[in-house]
Amino acid sequence: MSFGRRTQKPLLDRLRDMVWPRMGWGRALRYRGRQLMRISGSPHAIAAGAAAGIFAAFSPLFGFHYIIAATLAFILGGSILASAAVTTLANPLTMPMFWAASYEVGTLFLPGSPHFSATALIEQHSWSALEPFIAPLMLGSVVLGGGLALAVYFPVRRLIAMRHQRKQART
Repeated sequence: MSFGRRTQKPLLDRLRDMVWPRMGWGRALRYRGRQLMRISGSPHAIAAGAAAGIFAAFSPLFGFHYIIAATLAFILGGSILASAAVTTLANPLTMPMFWAASYEVGTLFLPGSPHFSATALIEQHSWSALEPFIAPLMLGSVVLGGGLALAVYFPVRRLIAMRHQRKQART
């Protein structure tokens, strides 16, 4: 693995770094970008994998992000490794923001959706209280995830193609 460690971190440190990176968010994102640039494959495969990962990251189906990303990457002819690397954007700190944005976008397309109230859900103690929120959340996640996937695909494809051209020019 590129940029690997000689000695593996203890499990507790790895779990903490998944939620809040010790090196900071900027450096963690640069690391993911460099990791993405080093994946072998065609520019389309890497970009399609990254787009699949972004799309899956916005899914409200918590726990299925990697499965969704890998399936989409496979269908699109993308890199499953690239999709997994990008899907890590969906973590416990970013998920509430993704869900809130997805719900708001979904309510724009489905008028008459109820206003989300966490206290009302807690007071009712029932999963059926979530039903009115599922359709706007799913629709919003598809719209946001699809839009961002398209927005990511073209720049990533261009960057990977430029990197491959520079690499060929050196040899």
